[in-house]
Amino acid sequence: MSGFVDEAQLNVRGGDGGAGCVSFRREGPVAFGGPNGGDGGKGGDIWLVADRNVSSLIAFRDHPHRRAENGVHGQGKDLHGRRGKELIVKVPEGTVVSDMYTGELLADLANHGDRWLAAAGGRGGRGNAKFLSNRRRAPSFAEQGEHGEERWLKLEIKLMADVALVGFPNVGKSTLISVISA
Repeated sequence: MSGFVDEAQLNVRGGDGGAGCVSFRREGPVAFGGPNGGDGGKGGDIWLVADRNVSSLIAFRDHPHRRAENGVHGQGKDLHGRRGKELIVKVPEGTVVSDMYTGELLADLANHGDRWLAAAGGRGGRGNAKFLSNRRRAPSFAEQGEHGEERWLKLEIKLMADVALVGFPNVGKSTLISVISA
């Protein structure tokens, strides 16, 4: 049995950036070539997207964690790592996103196709080729990639009624509804 869930918690984490590479040129007669380590790839981002085909937040009830793909590490020969794939999380139209701890309103995904960047991926580390300078001819170090953003979000669906029935007490509102819906 699938139920209707109009409120959920969601933990999102962008992918970590790939590490830069420490590598030196080694070609035929060149025994001690210069640095040629490539940069690491950027971690994947997480996007929340409003979709009219999704009607409930039940998918987040038992599985509240979403994580994007990490960036790939750099390689020798100035090969840069591939970016991590972005993760698209579909939510119902009318979803309001707020920070779970501060309560700050972050996004209102009212219409089909509205997008919001929930967690950015980490920047990829620089390879040793990027640290080459006149004073440093053979850098033997590279940067690690940065961690992706992580946060807890509270998702709520704004329910909009098509019809409102307003009246004084004991004027027959419940009777009218029971006759119409019978």
